[in-house]
Amino acid sequence: MKSTQSALKNRGMASPEELAACADLPWDQLVGELHSADPCRRTAAARCMDLRSKSAESAADLLLEQLSQEKCLYTRLAICEALEKGTAETAKIMLPWLGRIGNNQYKALPYKVSAKKSFPLPRDLIARSLARMDAAVFPLLLQLFNTGSEQQISEALDAAGFLAFYHPALATRENAKQILRLLHSHSGSEIIEWKVLLCLSAFPVPEAVQVLEGYAGRDDIFGKEAERSLRLIKNRAFTQR
Repeated sequence: MKSTQSALKNRGMASPEELAACADLPWDQLVGELHSADPCRRTAAARCMDLRSKSAESAADLLLEQLSQEKCLYTRLAICEALEKGTAETAKIMLPWLGRIGNNQYKALPYKVSAKKSFPLPRDLIARSLARMDAAVFPLLLQLFNTGSEQQISEALDAAGFLAFYHPALATRENAKQILRLLHSHSGSEIIEWKVLLCLSAFPVPEAVQVLEGYAGRDDIFGKEAERSLRLIKNRAFTQR
């Protein structure tokens, strides 16, 4: 059954008129609309915030704070889409929020691998938005692998793999080596170990293949994920000839 107009509005779907009403608001009023009791007005405000303007840093902070408490679907989507239009500076502000918003992150190893024939979309909201941003944010993720918490690194691996999968220029041997180092620096984390194997599916380079082949054949999730990654690498290498 299709959602009624009332139900859509309760979930924050803004009308063209509500978007137009926000388009020319001064900054202070736009901030006020982002905190409105009406979810449609919050959605409209998020869509009208320019993350490339002189207020970009303030906008990113405000959007992230609102996202952390937002319950309405369309408003959450609007905030994520606004963040995705930001620059590398926006991404820097987003990184500390990895793993902190929502409850859809992996807390334990899955029982089976993804059935997708491409890189799966990150489950964490911030990782998902980072993955949809310009490839210029990729070096920030590599830096995070050296400085971030285990939770942040776990979610950043999903964003890094997604970016490298869809931006082949990022899938270099040097970048793969930086990801492989996590197997040693975080050897006590099964989640990170599994996510490294998943991330390597985006890297058709000898170093990645060698590690994956070492896991393949094991009768556990690590072996199955390695085999899936090897299949993706093989298929991509074939299609790119």
